[in-house]
Amino acid sequence: MESGFAWLPALIGAAVGIPIGWGLRLLLARVPRGVLLRIGPLEIGAAVVTGVGAGLSWPGPTMAMVIWAGVLGVGLGAVDVVHHRLPDSLTLPAIPISAAVVIGTEILAPSTGSLLVAGYCAVAATGVFWALATIAPRAMGLGDVKLIPSLALLTGYLSVATTVLAVLVAFVLGAVVALAGMLLRRLTLTSAIAFGPFLLVGCWLVLVIPALVAVMVG
Repeated sequence: MESGFAWLPALIGAAVGIPIGWGLRLLLARVPRGVLLRIGPLEIGAAVVTGVGAGLSWPGPTMAMVIWAGVLGVGLGAVDVVHHRLPDSLTLPAIPISAAVVIGTEILAPSTGSLLVAGYCAVAATGVFWALATIAPRAMGLGDVKLIPSLALLTGYLSVATTVLAVLVAFVLGAVVALAGMLLRRLTLTSAIAFGPFLLVGCWLVLVIPALVAVMVG
């Protein structure tokens, strides 16, 4: 496709995203340590990520991974932004679901990535984040540690470089937001910033725009 964007799948994805967002809102209101949100933000957010994700990844084999990463980002990001926490009731079930999405991708398109590399990346990234949370608990929470296996499975399936870039993007975005907050005097050096949304955005971006990895790796 010359435009690089599939409009029909995007419109279908956006339409499907609205009820997905509605379901997420109901789920977040019921899970332990979830969040109550008014109608609108999650429905719109899910429609955007599913629509854009479908439009950019169609008809590639990674579309399911892109859609799942986007939905995960909308749901978990909402809780972390509002309450600065990532509940176990969401992060832990996300791990087997992410693994199932990756395995399904491998079954449908065996040459897309590597399950072995995905596993290695998940273990390695979890270890690194656990170490960071142990050394600097104010900078890295245990919720982030429990989130990273899902994100590393999705990105690691494509390559180690994809996982590294996703984390790098998250740290860069976090630093930019922190700096902007300090310049606007909304944040200080001791302010706590929810890092989960940046991890989720980094994961979604490298999945939906794989050219980012090619550009960075050269």
